Amino acid sequence: MENIKMDKHKEKLMKVVTDEVTTLFEKALDYAEVAVPNAEQYKKLRSKILRVGNNCIRNIVKEINGRYNVEYIAPAETVIESKIATTIND
Repeated sequence: MENIKMDKHKEKLMKVVTDEVTTLFEKALDYAEVAVPNAEQYKKLRSKILRVGNNCIRNIVKEINGRYNVEYIAPAETVIESKIATTIND
C-alpha cells in the first residue's frame, strides 16, 4: 500500500514538473515567434525548442523514477483569526 502511495506522489511531482517545463517552452515559443518573423526559420526553431523541452521532461521523469522516493506533504491549513472589536457609544 505504501508503494502505491509513493507512486501516486511521484506521478503528482512529475505532472507538476512537466507542466512547468511545458509552460517554459510555450513561453519561449511565444517570444521566438515575435523575434523570428521569417516563418521557415521559426518552424526550425520551434522544432528544436519542442525537442529540447520534451527531452528535458523525459530526462526528469527518468531521474525521478530511477532514483527517488517521493512523498507529497500537503500544506498545513492556515487558520486566520479575525477579532472584530465592537464599541458601544453611550
